[in-house]
Amino acid sequence: MHEYYPPELLKEWEEASLSNNFIFCKVMSENLDICKEFLEMLLNIQIESISLAQPEKTLDVDFFAKGIRLDVFVKDETDRSYDIEMQVIGKKHLPLRARYYQSVLDISSLHAGEDYECLAESYVIFLCLEDIFHKGLPIYTFKSVCLEDTKLFLDDKTTKVFCNALKYDKMPAEKLRTFFKFLVEKKPDETEFSKTLSEKVLKAKIPEDSRRTFMTLEQEIKLAAKHAAQEAYEKGYKEAYKEAETEKDLAVKKAAENNARNNARKLKESGVSVEIISKCTGLSLQQIQEL
Repeated sequence: MHEYYPPELLKEWEEASLSNNFIFCKVMSENLDICKEFLEMLLNIQIESISLAQPEKTLDVDFFAKGIRLDVFVKDETDRSYDIEMQVIGKKHLPLRARYYQSVLDISSLHAGEDYECLAESYVIFLCLEDIFHKGLPIYTFKSVCLEDTKLFLDDKTTKVFCNALKYDKMPAEKLRTFFKFLVEKKPDETEFSKTLSEKVLKAKIPEDSRRTFMTLEQEIKLAAKHAAQEAYEKGYKEAYKEAETEKDLAVKKAAENNARNNARKLKESGVSVEIISKCTGLSLQQIQEL
C-alpha cells in the first residue's frame, strides 16, 4: 500500500538538494570524508579524523521533528567539537541561536565530575543562503575579544562562523567555492567535486525511508508554522480588540467629562453655588472654580 503525499510535498522532495536541511545532514553525516574536508577548508585547520557525536542534551533544532536531527554534530581526534547547520529561514535570532548551541556543546563536552578546564575547542557553524549581517563578506568568524584592546582575545576556545553562500565566488578555497556554488545553484558544474556532491545528494534520496522521513518532517514543519500563524493572528486580534476597547473607554470618559464641564459652566453662570454644582456634576470644587 502506497502512502499518499500532497503534490506540493512530492515536488519539494524532487527538487530538494544540498541546501535542504534534511538532505544536507544526511549527506554530511553519511560522508564524513566530505564533512572533514569541508571543515578543514572553512576553518583553515588540520583534522586527522572525525566521528559523529550525540550531545547529551539534544540541540533545539528538532523540537517538532520527532527526533530527526537537523544539524551535523561531529568531534575530531583531539575532542574538538563542530556543530554545522544549514540555515534557510529564521535568520532573525541566529546569533542568539549560536549562543544557545555553544552552551549545549559545552555541557556535552564535559563528563560527570570533570572540571571546566577540560573543555575542548568548539565551533558552531551556520551555512546561510543570504547575507544576514549585510556586510558583503563570504564568511563571518566571531571570537571573544576585549573591546578596550582588540588584540587581546579571551581564550575561551569558542568560535562561531556564519557563511554567506551568495558570496561563493569570494570563498578562500576553490573547493569551498564549488561547495557553496552547488549549494546555491542546486546543480553541478564541470568540476569533479561538484559532481561528487550531486551524486551524494541523489544517493541520499534513494532509500524509501528517506523520502518518508522527509515528508513527515515537512508536514510537521508546515503544521507547526500553521499553528504558530493562527496563534499569532488570535493574539494580535485580541490585543487589537483590547486596545480598541481601551480607546473607546477613554473617549467615553472624555466625552462625559466635557459634558459635565459644560453643564457646570451653565449652572455657574446661572448663579448656582459651587457646592450644588459639584454634587450635580461630580466635578471637584477646584475644577468648577477654574471654569
